[in-house]
Amino acid sequence: MAEPKEAQAPEAEEQDSSRLGDVVRVTILLWSMGILTANYLGIFSQAVDPTFPASLLTGTAATYTPALGKLKKKKEETKLEQTESTK
Repeated sequence: MAEPKEAQAPEAEEQDSSRLGDVVRVTILLWSMGILTANYLGIFSQAVDPTFPASLLTGTAATYTPALGKLKKKKEETKLEQTESTK
């Protein structure tokens, strides 16, 4: 049977906010990479301090790494389970 509308609303809302968060993070990554690249190529007539875009780039890129850490833990757990089951 179909789920009631109240049960579907939080899941849909969570997916929408997740997508919006991803769009914002990718936009910040692209902007900061563009500013840093333009500065290093000398496109700006006056040198721009790259500290702020560089910190945004590293901070935003760091938000993607926890997911990679979880994947590594899952792989290690799977290996441990496989070695225990073979004993």
